[in-house]
Amino acid sequence: MAVAHRFASAEEIRASVGTIVTQRTVTNLLLPGQLRARRPVACIPLTPNHCRLRREWCQVRAHWRTEWRSVVFSDESRLCLGATDGRVLVRRRPGDLLQTTCLRPIHTGPTSGVMVWGAVSYEIKSTLVVTPRTLTENFTSVW
Repeated sequence: MAVAHRFASAEEIRASVGTIVTQRTVTNLLLPGQLRARRPVACIPLTPNHCRLRREWCQVRAHWRTEWRSVVFSDESRLCLGATDGRVLVRRRPGDLLQTTCLRPIHTGPTSGVMVWGAVSYEIKSTLVVTPRTLTENFTSVW
């Protein structure tokens, strides 16, 4: 059950066994199979096309060495205000970190919060920009 239903808690597994065992016994029985409860990787689900495009992007740049000095990576993230952290645990083995059954899709719908933006390059990083608006608006350079 722990492999088929990765998000099942030890208590839920205990209840489904049908015999009287403790929650700790269930946890102990899962340890030899290295099925420990861990926080799942939060992600936006990727389509097969997304995966193909990412793989192609990496393959084109696999030989790069000094070219990385002229590349800047930037990203933005939304920090939700007033929401709970939604702590959920998933049972996984050491090599299962990015298995689709071990991922927790994140909600990207409208909620109150602020946007942050930052960038890194080979030798420097930007300051973190915090804005209550969307990042489609113009703002001054932070480098």
